[in-house]
Amino acid sequence: METSNTSDLRRILLAVTETSPLTRLWGVVAEHLADARGELITIFISDDRWHRAASLPFTREISRIGRTNVKFTAKRAEQIDRDVVDRTRLQLQRLADEAELRLVFEVLRDHQTTQLHDLVSVEHDVLIVPSYLRGWPVYAEFARLNCQILLVDTED
Repeated sequence: METSNTSDLRRILLAVTETSPLTRLWGVVAEHLADARGELITIFISDDRWHRAASLPFTREISRIGRTNVKFTAKRAEQIDRDVVDRTRLQLQRLADEAELRLVFEVLRDHQTTQLHDLVSVEHDVLIVPSYLRGWPVYAEFARLNCQILLVDTED
């Protein structure tokens, strides 16, 4: 039976969006967990742009295979949003499995950012954030967290 001490468990929080370069961000996660057991909490920040687009009366979805254009609906926006989240979760789960890490995956909408405080438990937690999020409203909430924040330049 394995005995576990929670003090040697390193918690890494990784903030991602649908456009985050997961491979580059994963490299930073791996560096911080190189010699420690850890838990990875991924925070998928979902903006509401698909839902905003669906709320506009003139928004149409253009088919790539030559079908007629159709109205872009809230139902379709939700489907796209869910697909993006599922793809991201699956890719990160594969990386976490390879690294033998426990993955927790949370989806937060723009207006739910105060829930971030529930995810950070101690000062030595590390939050890895793509640098482009510095311009998003959620970054102000990140700055209030009681943890170390690492900005990762994700532009080529």
